[in-house]
Amino acid sequence: MDRWIGWLRPAPDGHPRAPWWWIVAGLVAILSLVGTQFVDAPGLLERGDSWWRAAVSLPALVVVLLAWWQIGPRFRRQWIPAAAWSAPMLMALPMYSRDAYAYAAQGWMVARGIDPYTTALGDAGQPGLLVGVHWFETTAVYPALSLELFGALAQLTGSHPYWTTVALRLPNLLALLLLGLVLRRLARRFALDEGLVIWAGLTNPIMLVQWVGGVHNDALMVALGVAALLAATDLGWRGWRGLIVAGVLLGLAMGVKQSAALYGLGVVAVAWAVRFRSWGAAPAVAGSDAHPARGSAAGWWRLALTAVVPGVVTIAVFALTSLRFGFGWRSPTAGNPVGAMSNAPLSWVAEGLRYPLTDDAANSIVTAVSTLLILAAVAVAWVKLGPRGDDPRDPWAFAMAVLAAFCVLGPALQPWYLTWLLPLYVFWRTGARWHRAWLVVVVGFTLLPALQTMMPPLIAMPLVAVPLGLLWRWMARAAVSPLPAAGR
Repeated sequence: MDRWIGWLRPAPDGHPRAPWWWIVAGLVAILSLVGTQFVDAPGLLERGDSWWRAAVSLPALVVVLLAWWQIGPRFRRQWIPAAAWSAPMLMALPMYSRDAYAYAAQGWMVARGIDPYTTALGDAGQPGLLVGVHWFETTAVYPALSLELFGALAQLTGSHPYWTTVALRLPNLLALLLLGLVLRRLARRFALDEGLVIWAGLTNPIMLVQWVGGVHNDALMVALGVAALLAATDLGWRGWRGLIVAGVLLGLAMGVKQSAALYGLGVVAVAWAVRFRSWGAAPAVAGSDAHPARGSAAGWWRLALTAVVPGVVTIAVFALTSLRFGFGWRSPTAGNPVGAMSNAPLSWVAEGLRYPLTDDAANSIVTAVSTLLILAAVAVAWVKLGPRGDDPRDPWAFAMAVLAAFCVLGPALQPWYLTWLLPLYVFWRTGARWHRAWLVVVVGFTLLPALQTMMPPLIAMPLVAVPLGLLWRWMARAAVSPLPAAGR
């Protein structure tokens, strides 16, 4: 096994090995994914993948992972593999999820003046026929800004089922571009290598496959959420400008998907940290002389204001974006994420409860338990990692913990949820053990979608867990750290 150390070297410490050949290899693998999808999609209607498709997709995804790994963060033109691998997926059918068809159905309704919050997705003409079976009879679950975007793109394409899903990738491409610009600036602010941050948080195969291939609107939400974190580091206008801009960006992100609210706690933690000269690049930012008095009540009041200002702005912007359609996503007819089995442990519990209970009862119980667990986990994260009046603690670990709590303890966990955390991970300066876990999770959630389109997650996850366990064991024994191991 040791002879494979060259393949699993600590990537940040190794120079790219034949990067142009690996870019081509990744492109060929992506082309095979897109090609097999077209061959194995008669009529576009929902069904499980043919067995042979996984036999092609899994090796192809492994090649993409290896190509990304071998190119590494020291390759100066990270945009080239990102662009080369994304290009074929622009014209692909929605990959590993039918969410894009639900977006198209909502866009069809908006373009015709029909309220998606009161009309079932399955009633949206031809696009409605392609909506996944779990959501066919449900109403829209997304906020108003997403509906506006879906409607505009549906009008642009005449609500054509295929071309609408292609057009829906345009906002995701803009999100990738925005995220790239934001990550570079954040890397400079916190003295991290820009190539490492882009390689780990943007050109990562999960980001490209799920955002471009999967067409998930999480892309725009995440890009705006991370942009809010960057804005929070601005201490202009005597320390308030960044908080206001962060609130605006976070409100827009929530207008795309409500989950963006989770970035709010990270915004507060990061904004508070840069007010201390001991953290990040604060001394180089105007107004960084604001340092709360250690142990004083004034520090806690300033921390409270640091939370209240962006919070109020976020709520106001979110409300403004919702003026046209309102908050109909709260309707009991809206799709409930726990309604479909996913990678979330609580979704498995819900599946078991549906045998003695009705679907509504099972969903209600699991949703309530999930809410309590998430609140408890966030409270623990704040106690262990969250900011104090005289100490910023570890803002990036806190931001990650909040997002991870929602993913693990929420009623649903999908592979694209990992894209919420990946752009932030490198900013958390931690040890080799967590870095090994990071690589194992990246590999696992890159491969899982190819299996979960033909079998339940309860079966797919153990199949992937076995080789991942071997990978973890080998990395631990060989003392491999996939990312630079360091403390703040």
